[in-house]
Amino acid sequence: MLEYIFFDQGLLGRFMDYSNQLGVVCSESEDSMGLIVLVPENLPEDLALSLEQFYDQLLEEQSQLVEQEDGGLVKHAAGIRVTLNDGRPCMVRLEPEMANRLLEVFTLDEVQALVVAIAKSVESADDGPVCHP
Repeated sequence: MLEYIFFDQGLLGRFMDYSNQLGVVCSESEDSMGLIVLVPENLPEDLALSLEQFYDQLLEEQSQLVEQEDGGLVKHAAGIRVTLNDGRPCMVRLEPEMANRLLEVFTLDEVQALVVAIAKSVESADDGPVCHP
């Protein structure tokens, strides 16, 4: 499942409505990081791209909402959920500045794939040379 995080219930609702209009079945949950929308990973490329573009627009709105609050940005948080080899879920927390820099170059799916690959590599630690499979 792909995860989209929100800190505003109204923006989450708009994303859910948009997903439903596209015929994408998704669910929502809440964790310590914020409000999460879970979307199947096996979407056709055009639907995945459309959802990602809409999410980017909502992130911009979310950023503006936070900046308008008294005191500006109070909470900085970013993370990618990874399922470990033993089936346990794990949140890999990223510094927001680093997450933003990554998202300037990579798509959300690419960042998630990178973080998952790093987590899997750490779980199956191999200190051998990179050129040796």
